[in-house]
Amino acid sequence: MSLQLPKVHLEKCWEACWHRARRPVEGVLIPEERAAEIAEQVLRNVSLDFDESPPEADFAARVIEETSEATRDLVAGERRSRSDPQLHHDPDDRRYSHNLDLDRLQRSHPEKGFSDPEWNRLPQVLRPLALATLNRKGIKGADAEDVFSDTLVELVRERESSRSAPILDPTVFEELIPLHARIVQYRAIDWFRRRSALKNQPNSGESFDALTGDPDRPVQFEDSSRESISFERIYQECREALSPAEWQLVYTLYVGQTATVQDLIQDDAACAKLGIKPGVSASTRRRVISQMVEEALEKIRENLVF
Repeated sequence: MSLQLPKVHLEKCWEACWHRARRPVEGVLIPEERAAEIAEQVLRNVSLDFDESPPEADFAARVIEETSEATRDLVAGERRSRSDPQLHHDPDDRRYSHNLDLDRLQRSHPEKGFSDPEWNRLPQVLRPLALATLNRKGIKGADAEDVFSDTLVELVRERESSRSAPILDPTVFEELIPLHARIVQYRAIDWFRRRSALKNQPNSGESFDALTGDPDRPVQFEDSSRESISFERIYQECREALSPAEWQLVYTLYVGQTATVQDLIQDDAACAKLGIKPGVSASTRRRVISQMVEEALEKIRENLVF
């Protein structure tokens, strides 16, 4: 069926899909024409899945997520068919020198495990990025090398919940970079915890509180350059935490940006959908809407897993 979504919303969705298709993950870049084809195809396919018009936030999250997945699958397939891991790699990406063959990295031998020779090349790609992060956190030298070695082991360690190793998660090689960066963050925290346990023993020197609370040299546990979080990921992880009205409010103000708080205050129909009784003053409307926005954002903060 043909969805009766507002034209401005469909245009916003198409634009968001086009941008996501162009760059489905940092380091991948698709030609503009191909991105347009992917965006149009995804919008058409997703529209056919609904029997009635869905909430705008729901529809936007779905099409953007599927655009990203479709583009990553396309890139992986073309790299595989042409045996070219560099195909569609952003030439302006200077984080590391070159892509490796992800298929070979994900190939597991029944007895030897992940033992393809491509693994011999992986440390030279990941080490500079990992050591730079660890150095900013105050982990240097042999300690940093030990932590880095632990992160490589962690890439192939099966999770108890899924019985799947993290190295199997990426669809394209570029996704391995932020995945490994998160593992580095976690292993750095473990290193500080172990160090704190030793230092908190009798006659062992500084305590963990001293390490984190000293204003002259505090230990930082999170990188200030945390990657941005996409709307579809927020929606996926927090979907049940917000009501449809709260999602519509968040989408309107921050994602679609089709209205401001002032616009909503002056829109009787929008206020009615938010449960605001007719005839109340503009100041009351502003207070109610602002409170709803703050509560919705707080629910997202509480439920979003970093």
